[in-house]
Amino acid sequence: MENIILSLILLKAMTIYEMRTYIQQNLSTVCSDSLGSMQTAIKKLLEKGYISVTEYVDNNTLKKQYHITAEGVKYYKSWVGTPINWQKMKSMEEGKFFFLGIAPGERRVAFLKSLIADLKEEYEKLLAIKDAVDKTQKTVIKRNTKRIKEDPALARNLLEVSGEKSVEQAVTNIDNYQLYMLEYGLERIQADLQFYKKILKRELKENKQ
Repeated sequence: MENIILSLILLKAMTIYEMRTYIQQNLSTVCSDSLGSMQTAIKKLLEKGYISVTEYVDNNTLKKQYHITAEGVKYYKSWVGTPINWQKMKSMEEGKFFFLGIAPGERRVAFLKSLIADLKEEYEKLLAIKDAVDKTQKTVIKRNTKRIKEDPALARNLLEVSGEKSVEQAVTNIDNYQLYMLEYGLERIQADLQFYKKILKRELKENKQ
């Protein structure tokens, strides 16, 4: 969660609620949008000196906006692009499938049907997002490039981390990899659907015997 937050505020200073909205809309399959988890992560980042906070009043409401610091940029630069730790990507929920054979036959079938239905729903959601992204990608890149160029600190931090010579190229790279993540999600769900449908077919066949 700490690195997700740093990724967000490297590109734009945000309140915790703006971060949460972004996660809900774009990263729901990657991380939790729990305010408690986010508040804990923000506290740790503040203690490490990786982020700073400014307060302002908007519609008579006091708000806190978070910014990445020079130390945060230094840390982020050392983290981003390093190999994925696959051990950390393992889900405890997948342990349910490992031990599913303990459950009665009807429970196994119900589990698989529910899982397949959820995967189909997630697939359709991601497909709609990808279609929208495909149609607006060039406009989004242009708009974000303009926004970041208007903030010298953001532009400087992004160029330092990315190693690119232009903000436009750095923004294009970011956008491309966000699209790749969508493609990965779609292909993974397709593979999961194929696998779980195969297991369900076996269960239904065995239950008839």
